[in-house]
Amino acid sequence: MLVALDSNIFIAALSSKEKHSLNAQKLLRDISIGKNQAIASSIVYGEVYSIHLSDRPLDLVDFFSHIDNLATIAADNNICLKTGELRLEYGHKLKLPDAMHLATALINKAELFITNDELLAKISQKLIPTKTLSQLT
Repeated sequence: MLVALDSNIFIAALSSKEKHSLNAQKLLRDISIGKNQAIASSIVYGEVYSIHLSDRPLDLVDFFSHIDNLATIAADNNICLKTGELRLEYGHKLKLPDAMHLATALINKAELFITNDELLAKISQKLIPTKTLSQLT
């Protein structure tokens, strides 16, 4: 199964202070051992970079490259156009980074979108099967 991951999955996995950190860590381990293939928008680098220095890996490129079965997807014209469509449809309820994660999932035909953001999950579940970290067992 191809799953698309929101940046907050990686943030939760890296910071034990984050809600559902253990679920995020297990999810990334499962992806690494091949239970699923995963994609994430390349904006994960910028969003994960913004977390507290004590939680952030020194080399983010190295961190992401060591998660087997994960591909980061650059935002091409199709993803950016879809991002704009989503923002137009959902307005202020959908922040630009969230719209980009969702557009990446949709354009790449992910079968499941996983986020730790309840509001984003409510929007995304209208377009793609969605789970939050709290729903993972």
